[in-house]
Amino acid sequence: MLSSSGTQWAAPYEEVRKKLQIRSKQVAPELQEQANQRFRTYMALFRGIGLLYEENGTLQSTELGESLLLLLNEQYQRIDDFGQQVYLTYRTQLAQMVAPALARYQLASPLTRDTYPSGTDIRPLLAIWRIMRKLDNKLHWEELGRCVTTCLRESDIEPAIEKITQARRQAGYNPNNAEMMEQILGPRRPDAGANQSDRLDTWFSRAAFKNLFLEYRDRPDGYRYLEQEFIPLLDEIIETSPAPDHFTDRGQYVRWLGTTSYKASLIQADSDIKLKNLIVDKCRRYGGRQIVALVGPAGTGKTRVAQNVAMTLAEGDATRILTVQFHAAFTYEEFVGGLAPSNGGFEPSPGALVQINDAALASPDKTHVLIVDELSRADVANVLGELLTYIEYRNRPFLVPGLDKRVSIAPNLIIIATMNPTDRSVVNMDDALVRRLRQIEIPRSRDALGVILHEAGMANDLRGHVIQWFDGLPEDAPFGHGLFVGMRDERDLHDLWHESLRYFLRRGGITTYPNPEKIENGYVWRHAKYGWAPSGAEEEA
Repeated sequence: MLSSSGTQWAAPYEEVRKKLQIRSKQVAPELQEQANQRFRTYMALFRGIGLLYEENGTLQSTELGESLLLLLNEQYQRIDDFGQQVYLTYRTQLAQMVAPALARYQLASPLTRDTYPSGTDIRPLLAIWRIMRKLDNKLHWEELGRCVTTCLRESDIEPAIEKITQARRQAGYNPNNAEMMEQILGPRRPDAGANQSDRLDTWFSRAAFKNLFLEYRDRPDGYRYLEQEFIPLLDEIIETSPAPDHFTDRGQYVRWLGTTSYKASLIQADSDIKLKNLIVDKCRRYGGRQIVALVGPAGTGKTRVAQNVAMTLAEGDATRILTVQFHAAFTYEEFVGGLAPSNGGFEPSPGALVQINDAALASPDKTHVLIVDELSRADVANVLGELLTYIEYRNRPFLVPGLDKRVSIAPNLIIIATMNPTDRSVVNMDDALVRRLRQIEIPRSRDALGVILHEAGMANDLRGHVIQWFDGLPEDAPFGHGLFVGMRDERDLHDLWHESLRYFLRRGGITTYPNPEKIENGYVWRHAKYGWAPSGAEEEA
């Protein structure tokens, strides 16, 4: 529907149907009217949450709608199931984007056909969140229909909370018992029609934004529960949401409803999206014959990126992903397979590669992913062995002696590795290995650093100084933005230097990074006046 912005909005909505690639066909008039009504129902929903509105017979998207469409086009162009991908990878971004608009939604507005008494100022979705937070993060539809739907003013919310609280304290309280609820909480309001549950579920669905802020309706006690991960966000929204306003013009109200302040996060998300999509594309193009290696210094998020890419390739199925971390003592037997100790003897034991490869061979129509974290920390030539050839030529089986088994690398298995270019073993990699690596740089990110420091609560001025210093780092600086997670103040920055950053430059009295002064200069928080340093630590004057 968002992609239909600018098209004519008039029954039978032919322009919209063409945009949505819905084939038109001749049907009975009553069936055509049903189809038209479905369009109007969806339109009412999208308009009510501030995404679309009609102006002069034409569909128009709000600022929020345009931002959401951009996000969807960038992130889910290769994904068929939008809801699943939102849930798996971008729930937080989506929640931060839409929660303020849902909180602003007003019961009395130019969109409603109902007449409400003067002074009606309730924001129903915000009220549902607020009430659930006060009631153990849960609410039953009977409680909603008998107590909450009677609230027309913000001042009605606390009495409703108190009424439900007292009811829950009664012995044998069971909200699934309609007769008991009639006695304790009173009649349903504003009406008690047979479809009351469905009507109230509509309010729950709006407050949930499908299944984002509220759990699915599958609890045996009949309650709807807030999603725990978004409770801090909802608490912030409850505290900071602007007061209700009065509107007479529908377009003006919907534009206000769909205003978003999420631009800065969208820019950061856009860069993340492009990087992830680039790597996904490289994996699909080259992963059938090469290892896709994500290369960058410590703290640039290589592992996180690899996991996000793997989830996209595996369509959100974590059972089709296996992660193994290399280290100096890692062996061919652990990675591929061989004899392993068992009950005083030895028996064949498949390694990580053979395990995920067998799963991939069993499901040839589904992509499987092996993530090799810290590839450069192991003796790669010995760990991979003859695999270098068979990763490239997958139709050639090879013998794994310790398993007494011939193995062919599955064409639907993609291997993603992470590497630190400063590891000594990277320099020692031979040409045969380098030829079979598709290396993609994962750079440091000032935008990501800004988000990290903001989320940690660092003051704006200090955050600006840190980012300015970060911008001046040389291109080969041996660490990235991820090391600054949790840094709130100057004391934290002081401790970070003496307990972490300086060891990337010098270790055991030996300078390991050329020209460390290029990094030290400007990092004033390393000085003693900003904190405490352990005995013997350098305290530059």
